[in-house]
Amino acid sequence: MTTVPINTTRQMKQKNIMLVMSTLKSLISATKGDISNQTGLSLATCGTILNELCSKGEIIEESLDESRGGRPAKRYRYNSNYFSLLSIYVEGTNTSGVISSCLTSADNNTIDEHDEIYSNFTVDALITHIQKLSDKYPNIKAIGLGVPGIVVSGNVLSCDISNLEGLAISELLSSHFGIFVQVGNDMNYTAFGFYRNHCRNIDSPVAYIYMPPRHCAGCGIVISGEMLRGASQFAGEVAKLPFYDHVVNKVNVRSQSTLVLERLIHITSSLIAIINPATIAISGEQVSQNCIEDLSGELLKRFDSKHIPHFVYRDNIKSDYHNGISEYTLDAYNNFRVFKI
Repeated sequence: MTTVPINTTRQMKQKNIMLVMSTLKSLISATKGDISNQTGLSLATCGTILNELCSKGEIIEESLDESRGGRPAKRYRYNSNYFSLLSIYVEGTNTSGVISSCLTSADNNTIDEHDEIYSNFTVDALITHIQKLSDKYPNIKAIGLGVPGIVVSGNVLSCDISNLEGLAISELLSSHFGIFVQVGNDMNYTAFGFYRNHCRNIDSPVAYIYMPPRHCAGCGIVISGEMLRGASQFAGEVAKLPFYDHVVNKVNVRSQSTLVLERLIHITSSLIAIINPATIAISGEQVSQNCIEDLSGELLKRFDSKHIPHFVYRDNIKSDYHNGISEYTLDAYNNFRVFKI
């Protein structure tokens, strides 16, 4: 999420517009006075911004509040139909997998969901999937795409789906559809989605570990509300930790479930020692609530209880993943259209 420096009068106004928009979304319906009380902005500033947003159709003026002796107050609500946003991710390999999409409104409420199973992934197949939704919902103004790989500035450097490698996918899709496109890593989005839904007011580190059946483990990290990507976008590649492959050869690893537990012990131990997270969410087909209870017991043999994070079992990543894409892309698109960045 882009942080915008505020150093001009125009930028201050733009910041205030964002604040009024987000406040009105949270209040659902509010008067100018309500918004002023929530934001700390003056009534005059709120009135100017509300009039401007009303003229664009981004907010809607509702019926007047009942008068208590004086001019009745106007009431406003955010126009959820002002635009829609498409969250989409690709999961699997070149030869099998799923394209999962979720359409959300301007205030981030779900409109439609669709999963498409593929047997041969191509970029054309992805474009066709998006085109069908664009034809059905012409109000889509932004696309957020998640991929299982390393993405830098919209370019896919490496990916479990090799047909995506080397592509400037953000530019390609933006050029084709003529709208805002944001592309990112699957685990970063998933961790962000979990954070926004369950840990929004936590400044301490939050981590999300995913143990997929066909690929190596991945991890997303959020600190003070920001994704931790690293200097080269490599943060969270826990399968590159030195013990990861060595665990397979240990004598006490006799089953897949034991292998998963052993790897989780090492991954979570590393996270505890390096970033000291308050919460770690864990998901994967080989992971269960019992597995997490066993993990906590093993970690207590290595760390004092005050260092053990709160573990949360997630039965699948889909909702967290889509929520992360939509929330992050919505923030980015609002910054893009208001601040022109």
